[in-house]
Amino acid sequence: MSAPTLRIDNLRLGFKTWSGMVEVLHGIALHIRPGERVALVGESGSGKSVTARIVLGLLQSIRTARIDGTVEFEGINLQSLKPKSRHALRGTRMSMIFQDPTSSLNPVYTIFDQFREVLARADAAITAEQAREKAIVALADVAISEPERVLDSYAFQLSGGMNQRVMIAMALANNPALLLADEPGTALDVTVQAQTLKLMSELVEKHRTSVLFISHNLGVVREFADRVYVIYKGNIVEQGPTAALFDNPLHPYTKALLSAVPRITGGGIPDLDEDMAAFRAPLVAHPGYSERELLA
Repeated sequence: MSAPTLRIDNLRLGFKTWSGMVEVLHGIALHIRPGERVALVGESGSGKSVTARIVLGLLQSIRTARIDGTVEFEGINLQSLKPKSRHALRGTRMSMIFQDPTSSLNPVYTIFDQFREVLARADAAITAEQAREKAIVALADVAISEPERVLDSYAFQLSGGMNQRVMIAMALANNPALLLADEPGTALDVTVQAQTLKLMSELVEKHRTSVLFISHNLGVVREFADRVYVIYKGNIVEQGPTAALFDNPLHPYTKALLSAVPRITGGGIPDLDEDMAAFRAPLVAHPGYSERELLA
């Protein structure tokens, strides 16, 4: 069995504040196989996005951040890499799609200028003509019917859905082994969100890209992910194959997430402190699908 594209073990994160150290992650452990789509789900503030940013190396330069544990990418311990080597992985072997596509694109440069910069990370000698040809193909892959017009446009001239498709095309342009998708449909309406996630699903399957999909939208997760990790207050509390976890959730927090539905008044996730007290172990795996078996 091949080694995981991404393996995280005992990942801890804290921030030094005036009142002392504030711990955010408490020993996160997860892995993603080549071509596998894994979701990390939980409410806002549970530690989803900071986990992805540590993988990408975006928090290591923050002086107040304290990071411990193992983060391996294709068998390489990322924590041992020099900043220059780690920077070289971003946009080439690993990419990220952020929540708000419009604010993630630079408003003073055309889409083509930014696309060419992405392509140049993998091929510094690429010409403008070559970059434009590749960009047109990449935009066509995400169902943009007028790629040349889009390339000559600025982000503020395009809709949110169009910008999200541009971001997906850029993220996959250099055929990364790992795609970190941080709630890529949050800023979009439901219809456009469904369309863009369907496109992303088809493309990652085509490129055999491993995906860490961060979301609190369990409906989307059920359709997109092969496996799911549930995170609560910086702890992984449950994991398993998507179908098994949805059909038979074991942890009270997972049950609360699955039962939470939008309501005009009230609703949301209830106070789970009493129920959570009964679950001191950091991980609950579904019967017959343990973490040890997953890593075997």
